[in-house]
Amino acid sequence: MPTFATRISSNAHSGMRGQRGFTLLELLVVITLVAILTGTVVLGFAGADTQQEIKGFAQRFAYRIELARQQALQRNREWGVYVEEQGYRFAEFDPDVAEWIERSGRPFAHGEVPGYLTLRLETEGVGEVPFGDEEALPKLLVFSSGEITPFTLYLNPEIEAPVWLVSSDGLSRARAELESEARGL
Repeated sequence: MPTFATRISSNAHSGMRGQRGFTLLELLVVITLVAILTGTVVLGFAGADTQQEIKGFAQRFAYRIELARQQALQRNREWGVYVEEQGYRFAEFDPDVAEWIERSGRPFAHGEVPGYLTLRLETEGVGEVPFGDEEALPKLLVFSSGEITPFTLYLNPEIEAPVWLVSSDGLSRARAELESEARGL
C-alpha cells in the first residue's frame, strides 16, 4: 500500500522526467550576451581612463607653467618652455652665459606626451607655431614680470576622446579645459 511519503517521492520523480534543462544553444546565447556586456563595460572604463589621462596631462602642464611663472618672479629671471611634438621641457635664461639652461629637476622634468596625443601650439600674433628647430628660442616665454606669451596648446587625441586645451592670455593663470567649454559650446 502506498504511503504519503512514497507518493510524494514518485510524483517528484515523474515530474523530473518532463524537465530537460538548458540546451547547448541556450547556453551559447547566454554566454555570448554576457561576453558582449562585459566587453562594453571594459571598453567604457578604458575610454574613461584615457580621458582622465588627457585631462591630467593638461592640468599638469598648466600647473607647471604657473610654477615657472613663480620661479621667474622669485629669481627675477626669464623662463621658457620648449614645446615639441612629443613633449615639452622648461629652461631658464642665464644672463651670465647668455643661454637657456634646461631645468630637468622636479617639478620641471621633461614632459612626455602619451603616444595617442598630438600637440598643436598657437601663440598670439604668430598663430600656429611649427615644431622643429629645437635650438631656437623657447616657444613660450615666461618673463620675470610674471607675464607669459599668450598661448593655446591643443591636446588632440588620435582616439575618440574630447580635445583638451591649456591656455593663458598672458596675464591670467594658465588653465586646462575642454575645448567645447572654452568655446562655450
